[in-house]
Amino acid sequence: MSFRVTDVNFDPNRREEFLAFADSQREKIQSVSGIQSVDVIEVAEGQSVIIARYDSEESAVAATETVQEILGGMSMFMTATPNRKGGPIMWSM
Repeated sequence: MSFRVTDVNFDPNRREEFLAFADSQREKIQSVSGIQSVDVIEVAEGQSVIIARYDSEESAVAATETVQEILGGMSMFMTATPNRKGGPIMWSM
């Protein structure tokens, strides 16, 4: 299993548009091989963290182009470049 965590800053006045865009991408996200879940956590006004879980590090790496395309579509709502990081699970409980 592997995770990707992306910090996203967005215009809080466009929150509903941001979420509508995410909804419009559901089928594309679900078609990504190896993706198991995607959660978006609102950590502050205009700030969110996207947590994507994949079945393997290989699947996460293979999804990079599709994910970058989706994030590119979100750029109209973003107020800063997203910070994406991740890797395989080191420890779990």
